[in-house]
Amino acid sequence: MTNQKSHPLQESILYLVKLHLFGLGALTLCRLILLWANMPTEGVDYGLLGRSMLIGLKFDNLIVCYIQALPVIALTVLTMCMMHRPDVRRIVGSCKKAIAWAEGVLYGLVIIIEVANARYFHFFDNHLNYQVTEWFGFAGDTAGMVMQDKTNLWFLLIAVLLIVLFSFVLTTITRRSLSYHYTHDTNTSLSSYLTGAAVCIVVYGLVFIGMRGSFQRYPLKVSFAYYCNKPFYNKLGVNPVFNIIKTAKNGGNKLPDFLAAVSEEEAETYVQAQLSDNVLSAGLSTDSLFADTPCHDRPLNVVLILMESMTRVNLERQYNGQYLTPYLRALRDSSWYWSNAYSAGIHTNNGIVASQYGYVPNFARTMMEVNPNHYTGLPYYLQQAGYHNLVFVTGNPQYDNMNSFWRDNYIHTIYSLYDYDSKAVVNNFGVPDDYMFRWGIDKLNTVDEPFFATFLTVSNHSPYVVPEAYRSRGENDEERIIAYADDAVRQFMTAAKQTEWGQHTLFVLSADHGAQLASPYEMTLPYNEIPVYFVAPGLKWQQYDEPASQIDIFPTALAMLGIPYENTTLGTDLLHGSRRYAFFASNEHLGVSDGEWFWCYGMNSRQEHLYRIGSPEDVKAAYPERTEEMRRYGVCMQRANLERMNQKKTL
Repeated sequence: MTNQKSHPLQESILYLVKLHLFGLGALTLCRLILLWANMPTEGVDYGLLGRSMLIGLKFDNLIVCYIQALPVIALTVLTMCMMHRPDVRRIVGSCKKAIAWAEGVLYGLVIIIEVANARYFHFFDNHLNYQVTEWFGFAGDTAGMVMQDKTNLWFLLIAVLLIVLFSFVLTTITRRSLSYHYTHDTNTSLSSYLTGAAVCIVVYGLVFIGMRGSFQRYPLKVSFAYYCNKPFYNKLGVNPVFNIIKTAKNGGNKLPDFLAAVSEEEAETYVQAQLSDNVLSAGLSTDSLFADTPCHDRPLNVVLILMESMTRVNLERQYNGQYLTPYLRALRDSSWYWSNAYSAGIHTNNGIVASQYGYVPNFARTMMEVNPNHYTGLPYYLQQAGYHNLVFVTGNPQYDNMNSFWRDNYIHTIYSLYDYDSKAVVNNFGVPDDYMFRWGIDKLNTVDEPFFATFLTVSNHSPYVVPEAYRSRGENDEERIIAYADDAVRQFMTAAKQTEWGQHTLFVLSADHGAQLASPYEMTLPYNEIPVYFVAPGLKWQQYDEPASQIDIFPTALAMLGIPYENTTLGTDLLHGSRRYAFFASNEHLGVSDGEWFWCYGMNSRQEHLYRIGSPEDVKAAYPERTEEMRRYGVCMQRANLERMNQKKTL
């Protein structure tokens, strides 16, 4: 036993710091094991490796902070309460022993997960996630499968050795801490307690920040680890324990009962009967719609604009006798325009995946989850045709896991808040639409190859920042920002058409989703009513009143360009086919409409409704055959749509 002396609180905090650093070291070692077990075949890029390891420290620190949180509070509070007692050493020592025992168990579990993850990553090219709990129902078979692979036994041995080593070092740190003699002051002055309390508050604050994982607006997400176009280095920084926790949030989602009532086979048979010419045709290709136009001496670029919350209803809204969206209204007369189109969902992530990749969301479940599906869609087939894929967003690309999702699904370059002038940022969503559009035009002017560029606007999302020039364009900011958003698109389209690339571009204008405006129906229909425009050189005016869906953008655009593709979605090539109805979802509703009739079902209420659009009267009892037809369409389509996502048939 040493004769070292220190203040009880000082020594307790020093002990906690040592445990924290030791925990970080242990998890870093586990990440090195992950690297060793999954060494890139092309060799290690040490520049990217260094950055991935630094990012990994942030994720590991979050896990360590969660493990340390309760011990930090318990030990510091106990020390504060006991530091003036002669037996403080014994009492605090007992607490340290309990902490060491508890952390030994927790870190042992973490080490097992980390080492198992290194092996799992080898097979699945991703980290462990909540879905592995499904294997628990087949524990015997799973254990047999694992043990039959001798390599897995080596990893099991590595895990055991690491746990033994960790326990030895943890015990050593704790014993040395117990050997200190404490100085204590029998004078319980107020100042000593205030000083100790101030120190504890600082420590608690640091732990809280570590648990949050980020100083940014959003807490740490898996998406934060993605920074380059090499998936391995993007994934290397992610902690598997963190990944399991995040995926567990969606792990309990099951197929809704009203969909499960229809078998997968029945749903697929119905789908093929409805969309037989458009859904499952392998290698579908057409002659380009622009083959005979002067601009077709090279592949047309594609620009997709998803306008934030731009419901179709906005095109009819006025202020003082003036329409809020004069440009979008006028554009209907110089484009192919679908006047009866619907978004797939009501969230931005829904609109992105539906427009680019062709799938309807699983109700409230995000389309861009931590371990997302891999999709083909526009990005994949345009990449195959030699296009460079870019995305422009106004704000933080980590929101909704957009950054990691896109990089996993054939988007090469993402421009965002990280690239713009910080002085241009106006609110928590980043820069205004017109700034992003101007910046994007300048960037596209430098692209030498055919490109597919997606612009995601956001100004029409509260909190609104209305430029002074639009203060007289509406009754309130909600109306004024619509006028601004319309004009920002006008400025972009006008400027783009004056560029060389703009004269060789197919522009697709739509919305990520509609808006939650007043609606007499249980499901807010304006939230799913959107405009869809196709604008290109030589494309004559045409307005279509047939039902259309956001998921039709992918096959229709490729058919117009004459690019071969295989359509495994439920989207329809609107050039060569049509759909009877559009089906779409909100958080807890499934909707079906053809522009005249509207059927919806609420999962919480377990009630279905049928309306004639324009009337608030539920007429399902008066039209049982129509109700049955639309119910069957919606249930079978969504059942087949979700099965393809759940069974990873999206690629």
